[in-house]
Amino acid sequence: MFDTGTALPQVATRSPMNHALDDQVTTSIKGDVVFVGRSAALDEARELALALGYGRAQTADAGVDCAVVDDDALDGICSPADALLLAQVRTLGVPVLTVSEARNRFRVGAPTLSLA
Repeated sequence: MFDTGTALPQVATRSPMNHALDDQVTTSIKGDVVFVGRSAALDEARELALALGYGRAQTADAGVDCAVVDDDALDGICSPADALLLAQVRTLGVPVLTVSEARNRFRVGAPTLSLA
């Protein structure tokens, strides 16, 4: 075996313990989204967004398009790290979507609204 120094691409996997996707590296085509929470419903919204070309941001900053937050995190039933991330999102004024709103936004073939 030779080490060519070339890194293998990272593959998204589902962790059976917390339903989190371990996709640390994702290529963003349409912008980045922060996901806050640990629910299976949030995983579904994440998969929809990634399939449409959105990237997954690990931290909140001014360049993030929106945050998708599950109901538990919105109700304060979350880890301290998720609570801090949600506070950062709100402080930056990043739009917050519920999982239901995210499903509508990231639905494949969703119509685009135009005022023209």
